[in-house]
Amino acid sequence: MADTVIKALMLDKIQMDGKSLIIVQHNDGSPFLHSLLTQSARQGRKICLVSFNHSVGYYHNVGTRLGWNLNNLLSKNQAVFIGGLQTLKDSSRLQNCSNPFDFLFNPSTCPIQTLLLSIQEVISNWVEQPFSLVIDELDCLLSLGVQPNRIVKFFQHCHSLVQTNSKGSLIISMGVTPSDKEVIQCSQLLAHWCDLVITEKGLQTGKSKDLTGSLTVNWNIHPFTEQLFHFKCYDRGIKMFAPGTAVL
Repeated sequence: MADTVIKALMLDKIQMDGKSLIIVQHNDGSPFLHSLLTQSARQGRKICLVSFNHSVGYYHNVGTRLGWNLNNLLSKNQAVFIGGLQTLKDSSRLQNCSNPFDFLFNPSTCPIQTLLLSIQEVISNWVEQPFSLVIDELDCLLSLGVQPNRIVKFFQHCHSLVQTNSKGSLIISMGVTPSDKEVIQCSQLLAHWCDLVITEKGLQTGKSKDLTGSLTVNWNIHPFTEQLFHFKCYDRGIKMFAPGTAVL
């Protein structure tokens, strides 16, 4: 089913090397991020996965349902996981100055600087190799007290990393709610710089046994298209539909 998503997003025709993509999700969690991770794994790309809200086991479990094994990739150095959840649980690491999430505990630390350096160090080992830099739920940084302008600068640095290395791609997800103006403004600004913007929403009319939600796909580069899809989530993937064709 991941192939269905990739075709709908036109990623089977348009290469994302040197480009950036953002998923703006109006509901909890994005199944489309996992479809893109699956594509990167199947293509043999190196993966740098940054998460603020989930453990490595979460991504491994979802990945196995979609046909790939994150633990195997980690053991072979084909993937690197940078997670903040364990940092919050493990007080013994709080004084580690090289901790990518040191900004959580030391207000004097330049926000996100160590995290960015950690990402740069990982990518520097993948010279001339295709890679995907995946940052899940970037909006969590706002909840952790990082100012929007710092988040924008962090994105700009990551965006520059994939542009400098023409074989890299940047994939970001952000969760938004109508009442959170900071997150909405931040996501809109980042979307302006991204080559592909995917906006995921639940059904406005409520729940349906045939549909999970709607997806708007906007390319900011040629062919400059905007498409609307409906989708249905399953345990092992997603099915995409043109509006009005879900029951066909």
